[in-house]
Amino acid sequence: MFSPRPGHFKTAVNAIPEESNKTTALGKRQIIPSLFRSTRTVNTGALATPTVALPREPGPSSCGESGNFTLTFDDTVVGDDDQVLLVANGMHNPYHHLFYANGYTYIPDKWEPYPSISQPNIAMFLPLAGILLPNTPFAGTMLPGELGAGPRASVNAYWFNAYSAYFGCALNGVTPCTLRITGYRYDSTLKKEVLVAEQNATLAACWGYINCRLTQIFFNDGFQALSGIQFKAYTYNLNIPQVHMMDNLQLGWYNNTCSAGILRIGHS
Repeated sequence: MFSPRPGHFKTAVNAIPEESNKTTALGKRQIIPSLFRSTRTVNTGALATPTVALPREPGPSSCGESGNFTLTFDDTVVGDDDQVLLVANGMHNPYHHLFYANGYTYIPDKWEPYPSISQPNIAMFLPLAGILLPNTPFAGTMLPGELGAGPRASVNAYWFNAYSAYFGCALNGVTPCTLRITGYRYDSTLKKEVLVAEQNATLAACWGYINCRLTQIFFNDGFQALSGIQFKAYTYNLNIPQVHMMDNLQLGWYNNTCSAGILRIGHS
């Protein structure tokens, strides 16, 4: 464990998260439309199961709530009691139309070693969520570390493109973390979400937790038209689940038709 500055939390995570039961839909190259280019070619790896037909991308519109956006977690309310060990609140589902798995919380950055990109809050995922934080609506229906459309996964007005975010890992500064990023899309035939994108990233160790900085990770082109995205951190080469921090998650609505924008602006 790191030795926290005053106000820092102390967390040790050794629990193994539950295995994903979502269907894999990778296996050959797909052409995925983009909001910024006419087409994108995605090498979806060697996992072999039937491919998922990607819906035709709706055209742009200025109706309602549309376009790109950034989740900063700064418009959430947290406690201010400096006498407690950790000021943490479970995410209130939905937050900006998206749902978060059990274990997602947000705290002022003074309680952890990584300064936030935008002040004052930073998001955190605690693998031992069932013990540390109360459940929030629909959180139990999500995979560990997942956020997305949740119970509205079949409605593509709540699908999104994922571009980048800033991450940190709560190790003791000795070894780096592996961040596993997984994208899902709802399949109307199978009536559930299927795996459509995967990416691993390495988060450098912060020696002694001195002058730590979040690492910006850019997601590959497969993370388009998603109904859910999952982030999980592990000790490098050891696969022991770890707490991770996240800030300034950059997303964009996949469906930018007028009707979708109006639907979003009319619901939380």
